[in-house]
Amino acid sequence: MSDAANEKLDDTFDDEIEGDGEQDLDPRADGPFDFDEVDLDADEVERIEFGPLVITPFDGLGLQLHGDPETGVVRALLAAYGESGLELALFAAPRSDGLADELREETIEEATQAGGHAELADGPFGPEVRRVLPMEGPEGEQLFHVSRIWLVEGPRWLLRGTLMGRAGMVEGEAEPADVFVEFFRNIVVKRDDAPRVPGELIHLALPQGAAPQG
Repeated sequence: MSDAANEKLDDTFDDEIEGDGEQDLDPRADGPFDFDEVDLDADEVERIEFGPLVITPFDGLGLQLHGDPETGVVRALLAAYGESGLELALFAAPRSDGLADELREETIEEATQAGGHAELADGPFGPEVRRVLPMEGPEGEQLFHVSRIWLVEGPRWLLRGTLMGRAGMVEGEAEPADVFVEFFRNIVVKRDDAPRVPGELIHLALPQGAAPQG
């Protein structure tokens, strides 16, 4: 996956995106869902709970937890398949929408400040950020890290998915992004009732037998 994520800038985003990427359809119409919107006991589908995140695994999927091994704090979950990956992180959000728009703007500004480039485009979950960040290769050569960022708001939560590798270089639901689009749609969020500041990272939890990796 790392080789695919570090492609030359010439291989990315040849076409400029017109407009602001807004869509009229509900970006969560087909998921991801809030826990109160679904009945997980109504079927026998295998799922894995990472505290507030419930995912549906599929054949060939690899999962890696990012956090602090000493404290057991899990900050993000990386789902890997083939030469692509999708990093998931969960944040607290206000009852009213608007946090996703703010984070998109911040992401674009941060990419520009880092010497990269980012822009809005229409994605499978509403406006997405397509980002290219410069990085140094193993022999000192100039490479670029390419990603697509999905920001989806639910009831008092925001789910961020960062699509990397070859899936981060295609548009919409083209292969190999289609697998991750379906995976993202099947996520269920179980946010607790604890008061949180909007934008605060919500820690995930370890399934039995798992350990976070820094």
